[in-house]
Order: sequence, then structure tokens, then C-alpha cells
Amino acid sequence: MSTIIISPDLDIILDAENKVIGEARSDVAILDITPLEKKVAELELLAEELVNSLNPKTSPLISSRPRREGLYFKAGFLSNMVLGFIIGLALFSLGIIVYIVFTQPELLSSLVNVFKPPA
Repeated sequence: MSTIIISPDLDIILDAENKVIGEARSDVAILDITPLEKKVAELELLAEELVNSLNPKTSPLISSRPRREGLYFKAGFLSNMVLGFIIGLALFSLGIIVYIVFTQPELLSSLVNVFKPPA
């Protein structure tokens, strides 16, 4: 925000931003609110991002942070990999138990007796 003094004797100034000529007075203060407007716009964008983050089918706006589009893909891949590992481990364990039942049934009955509570 710039002001140009035209005549210091008559207190006449030119407001270069608004292109207005006026009187310079000591009781009038001119305040530049453009930084405040930028902060308000940023807060509005963050508030909109917060509201949009409640919808699970949309990704956030990510206004001032780096893009995270690949993050959701990686997170889905890793969670599916862990889930597949757990399911594979359960099927492998079930296969081992079935193998023991068919090949050595006495081993399974002795193992069950170990875990039975005493009567």
C-alpha cells in the first residue's frame, strides 16, 4: 500500500492503490488487511478440507501440504498384504493340523489330553 505526498504544505496525498486524492490527517490510520485476507482464505480452505474429510469416498483437498494421492494406494496395498499373510498363515496352520490328523492321530489325541483341564 503506497501513498504519494503531493503537497506537504496543504496536506494533499495520492493513494496510489485506489487512485484517490485526499487530505492527509493525523487522526486517520490506513491499515493494509491483505495479509489478514490471505489467512482467512487459508482458514476457509482448511475448514472445507475438514468437512470433506468426513466423506470416506473423497480424498482431502490438501491445500498447503504435499500431494498424498499415492499414499492411499500404498496403504491399501500394505493392508491387503498383511490381511493376505494372516489368511495364508491360518490356512497353512489348518493344513498342518489336517495332515497330523490323517498321518498321526495318536499325536493329536495326546496333544488334546495335555490341554484338557483336570477333572
